[in-house]
Amino acid sequence: MKKTLTLFFMMALMTGLSFGASSFTKDLKSAIKSDINATKSAVKSDINTTKNAVKQDIANQKQEQKTTATAKKAEKIKQIDTKLAELNKEMKATKEDKEITETERVLKVRTLQRQIDFYNNQKKALQ
Repeated sequence: MKKTLTLFFMMALMTGLSFGASSFTKDLKSAIKSDINATKSAVKSDINTTKNAVKQDIANQKQEQKTTATAKKAEKIKQIDTKLAELNKEMKATKEDKEITETERVLKVRTLQRQIDFYNNQKKALQ
């Protein structure tokens, strides 16, 4: 009887250990799977955050370049306007000058008009 009881006790112990081992293995597998899934989702969110940050940086850089280009264009237009104002004053003075001959006046007016046309074309190209 003692041997039978010992045998049943050993079988019960082995059965309990095998069930415990299998449930431990299942728990370990599920824990590893959940860790892997958590890591995957963390990596995906980090990648998305990084992508969004890079896209935002690129957009900011493009906006900055656009603003800089607009400012440079405005500065060039301002310089052209100044030059045109000077040429128009010179044209008016040449037309009103009574001390030069008509030939000199025509030559100066044509030269000034070509310069004015050139600067007007540059201004159109910039706008």
